[in-house]
Amino acid sequence: MKLTIYILPLLASLPALASTQKVATRVSLGRPAHRSLYRQEISEAARRASLDPKLVEAVIAVESNYSRKAVSPKGAQGLMQVIPSTQAECGIAEPYHTVNHLMGATECLRKLINRFRGNLKLALAAYNAGTGAVTKYNGIPPYRETREYVKKVLGTYHRLRRNPG
Repeated sequence: MKLTIYILPLLASLPALASTQKVATRVSLGRPAHRSLYRQEISEAARRASLDPKLVEAVIAVESNYSRKAVSPKGAQGLMQVIPSTQAECGIAEPYHTVNHLMGATECLRKLINRFRGNLKLALAAYNAGTGAVTKYNGIPPYRETREYVKKVLGTYHRLRRNPG
């Protein structure tokens, strides 16, 4: 069975680049072969950033549907869809190089989780809409895209945790 969902591309991690423009990309959930394709790299990057690999997989599933060459309409690139202006901040020199991209993007996600004191919802909102937006609204911004993004990542994360493999 093929399930089609609508995802929102990663918005700027920097407040000046965050947008409330409604942009959705239609993708199909990856087949198990896609999910397992990067399992070793995901596990290693997650371990180094002290993240649950299932969380990293959930972000990847929502952001790029496991396509390392994915590019969003906003220019975000790679498995975890990091915009070019944020790549240097994340230590990503080659956005389509799986290991470099995962190491940098997971480290940035870890920093967001730390910044928001372990609040995963706020960290994911910041990953999507930028830390400035989360700070400005003192919580998840009222952007429909960001609210849907957080729900989709958390839903995928909980599903992956329930169904290992």
